[in-house]
Amino acid sequence: ALDIACGTGTLALLLADKGWDVVGIDQSAAMLGLARTKADALDAPGTAAFFQADMRNFAGPQPRAFDLATCTYDSLNYLLDERDLIACFSCVAAALRPGGLFVADMNTRHFLEHDWGEVSIAEARGLVEVQRSHFERATDCSTMLLSGFVGCDEQGYTRFDETHVERAYPPDTVALLLEQAGLHVEAAYDCFTLLPHYPASQRIAWVARKRGFAGAA
Repeated sequence: ALDIACGTGTLALLLADKGWDVVGIDQSAAMLGLARTKADALDAPGTAAFFQADMRNFAGPQPRAFDLATCTYDSLNYLLDERDLIACFSCVAAALRPGGLFVADMNTRHFLEHDWGEVSIAEARGLVEVQRSHFERATDCSTMLLSGFVGCDEQGYTRFDETHVERAYPPDTVALLLEQAGLHVEAAYDCFTLLPHYPASQRIAWVARKRGFAGAA
């Protein structure tokens, strides 16, 4: 399996634990370092290897075509231009064997415009996050400014700041770009269900199959 924008390897290692041999790619060297550390500590029937690569332009590393490719946690929304999105889809198609599956999720415009709250606060043990977001209708992009505080009351907190920009794509556009890349859309679910997506869906789970398989149109 190929996990695109694998981050710290959470999904890749879950797949390895189920017996898959997984290659994870990501642009972030820091996240890949954490993924490799987690992989070293994993006792699993499958394997996980991690490499630095751009999701818009990768040709490997793979010794063979993959049966499965994944891209989760709205990573595709970070591609802000249709040309980048189809470039990623084309790389996925090149990496899959005929009949191989691509499973990915994307945030919807409804979520980015209405549900990604303007100001929200998330708290966990040793961490406080303050998120401020703004949706720009002219570009279909939402910009989130995230300020995080790590530490404890006794020893104080360290602050970090991040900026996240995501673009919402109409489902028809995503389906068209997948098809143009040679990936036949088999399903578009309301995420975390097996029901079709609907106008108020927050996230869509896409399932597409590389053409060349007898079951693909």
